[in-house]
Amino acid sequence: MSEQTHSQTTSVTVYVVVFAALVALTFLTVGVSFIPLAGIWHVVLGMAIATVKGSLVVLFFMHALNSPRITWIVIAAAVVWLTVLLVLTLCDYMTRDLIPNMQGH
Repeated sequence: MSEQTHSQTTSVTVYVVVFAALVALTFLTVGVSFIPLAGIWHVVLGMAIATVKGSLVVLFFMHALNSPRITWIVIAAAVVWLTVLLVLTLCDYMTRDLIPNMQGH
């Protein structure tokens, strides 16, 4: 069997820039929490910022940017599974009041 070697050549400058972006996005998350927004916009903005932060961590700190295709397939499967879980949870939550006077509600 042949072993595939993979070199990681990410510079320290890239790590510092990504870290600064993560800190800035964390402050943005805290700032958004103090803004009075209507409806579910706090959740939407919070999830969008969290998605960007998670993507930065996966791409740069977990070295997925320079990884083989099988790693990208595993990452895609994890994202699909997370999406399924979030959609099913939200479907349950959003439809709880559709049947009035139901036992257990």
